[in-house]
Amino acid sequence: MAELKDIIRQTKAQFCLDCGKCTAVCPVSRFDAKFSPRLIVRKALRHPDKIYADENIWSCIGCNMCTVRCNYNVSYVDFIRYLRMKSRENGTEPVFSHAGVPESFMHLMARKETKQNRLGWIPDDVGIDTSSGTAFFVGCAPYFDAIFQDIGVRATDSSIGAMRLLKAAGISCNVLADERCCGHDLILSGDLSGFLDLGHANIEEFTNRGIKKIIVSCPECYYTLKVDYPRYFNDWNFEVCHITEVPEISQISRHTDANGSVKRKVTYHDSCKLGRYFKMYDGPRNLLNSIAGVELVEMENNRENAVCCGASPWMYCGSINKQVQDERLRQAGSTGAEMMVTSCPKCQIHLTCAQKSHDNAAEDIRIVDMYHLLSQSLARKEKD
Repeated sequence: MAELKDIIRQTKAQFCLDCGKCTAVCPVSRFDAKFSPRLIVRKALRHPDKIYADENIWSCIGCNMCTVRCNYNVSYVDFIRYLRMKSRENGTEPVFSHAGVPESFMHLMARKETKQNRLGWIPDDVGIDTSSGTAFFVGCAPYFDAIFQDIGVRATDSSIGAMRLLKAAGISCNVLADERCCGHDLILSGDLSGFLDLGHANIEEFTNRGIKKIIVSCPECYYTLKVDYPRYFNDWNFEVCHITEVPEISQISRHTDANGSVKRKVTYHDSCKLGRYFKMYDGPRNLLNSIAGVELVEMENNRENAVCCGASPWMYCGSINKQVQDERLRQAGSTGAEMMVTSCPKCQIHLTCAQKSHDNAAEDIRIVDMYHLLSQSLARKEKD
């Protein structure tokens, strides 16, 4: 692993001007006076022997707001990720939410001998083309269904909706029976070894199945396969495409409920990965606006300024994280929308969990997945 001085150079941390813009926009800093991206960088530069023991390196939620505001584009999230890796090397283990269950199943999937039964949730009408060189990447959705039954979120509804849209657009996809978690949460929490094991297993599966192109709907899977895999794996030779980039999907208006019989006012929540990391703001909104009867209203903070869902990567989700989530829910509730639509399964899980945990300004708003909503509109048109 690279030394701290190399990472400081690679992430441009040495260019930090100590101006505090990162801290001013950080959602965690807004509710936790002890946390400051600027001060963590300063400590790393001035006291490199002490930084790995600083508990604040585990508080960053990876929203990337700091880098967007930084005049010198300091890659703070990459910097934090490295500090976490080194801290783990020194024997520190972060606190994981949900009793560490998500991390545990990721490690189970990382084992080469693990055999999965992960296709039983796919409806017959979706259709899987086992001969296709294009794969739809499902990731951890089937596992999330098992973990989050109590809050009523089915992450596979998002995958099913996306696959139905692809089928309607005439795109044949394979879904691989032994695909693994992409490893996003492990590498962001500093578990490089676990991430590499998952990556090697996925590359072997894609190669053995003759896959050339991978379509993804989850923003975090998209970032990991598009950015992190090329960084860490020399044998990564696959085209990665987000579903909103598929030209046929952009013509979704021809698939949806043409008579506009269902009137809905909705607001869209920009996920951090799809938004600030990839600046993909218009694609999801265009898809929502293509549904007849839908009125899209924006929250106070949207697009580049959108508030994070508050927790990543399944690490400690405490009172500070809940305050970030409540802020986002209040913004959604103030729009008067019936639905808060998200294109990220984890955003849906985190925000729904916060919504159900106590009363808030958005207790009546439904938090729904965009691809599930679009596929429902498609089904209505086909029925008509």
